[in-house]
Amino acid sequence: MKVRIAQLSDLHFGRDVRAVAQTLLADLRDVAPTLVAVCGDLTQTAREAEFRAARAFLDELPAPALVVPGNHDLPGWRVWSRFGRPWRQWRRHLGTDPHDVVTHTAGGLVAVGVNTARRWGPHHDWSRGRIDARQVNATAAVFDAAPRDDLRVLIAHHPFLLTPSAQARGLVGRSDLALRHLRRRADLLLGGHIHLAYSGVVDGLVVAQSGTACSNRLKGEPNSYNLIEADGDQLTVSTRRWNGERFATHQRTGYTRAGHEWRTA
Repeated sequence: MKVRIAQLSDLHFGRDVRAVAQTLLADLRDVAPTLVAVCGDLTQTAREAEFRAARAFLDELPAPALVVPGNHDLPGWRVWSRFGRPWRQWRRHLGTDPHDVVTHTAGGLVAVGVNTARRWGPHHDWSRGRIDARQVNATAAVFDAAPRDDLRVLIAHHPFLLTPSAQARGLVGRSDLALRHLRRRADLLLGGHIHLAYSGVVDGLVVAQSGTACSNRLKGEPNSYNLIEADGDQLTVSTRRWNGERFATHQRTGYTRAGHEWRTA
C-alpha cells in the first residue's frame, strides 16, 4: 500500500519566516501526505507566544501529524522552568505528555514518536539528546505487533546518521542500543536537529534527516522538508527546497527492501 510522509523539522517559531511557512503549508496541501512527521524544535526559546504560533501552524496541516519535541522546546537558561517545569508549555499547547511514546497507524503505516530531548546531559552541549531503553523497548513492541508488510517508522529529533561535515554535532545518545534492537523491526528513522537534509542506510534501516522547514536559522542550506514515498519494497526520499518563491524537489534518493533490510537502489 502506498504511503506518503511529509517530514518537517526545526520550525523554530520565534525565528520563523512567515512567507516560507505559508508557502510550506500550500505545498503540503498539494502533495497530500498520509502523515506529517514533525521532528521537533517547534519553538526557538519555548516561550508561550512561540508555542501559540506553532500550534496555529499545526492546526493548518492537511493531514494527521505526529509531533515530537526537540531541545529548543525546553526552556533554555531559565533555570527554574528548565528543571522545575520543563514541559509545561508543551503540555498546554500540544496536549501530549512528552514522556509518552506516541503512535500513529494508517493503512500500511505504523509510526512511533519518541522524545530524545533532555533537561541536561553528560556533554558540555546540552542540546545533544538521548534515547533510553524504555523508549527503545516500547518502540520495538509496537513494531513487533504491526502487520508484517507495514512501513515501520521511528520519529525523533536527534540524528541516527551524520555526514562528515556534521560529525561534531554527535549522534543521539545510545543510538547503538536503538539500532541493535530496531534492526529488522524498523524500516525508517526520521530526525532533524542539525538543519541539514540528507538520507542513507544504517544497519539496514533508512535514516532521513530534514533541514529547517521555515526558520531563518540556516546552516548553509535553504529551508527544506522531506517527502517520503513508500510502496511495498520501494521507498524514495525527496528533499524539497525553498527556492525563494516555492518548494521544489532538489534531490531524490531511492531505496529498496529485502525482508526488513534496506539498501540504496
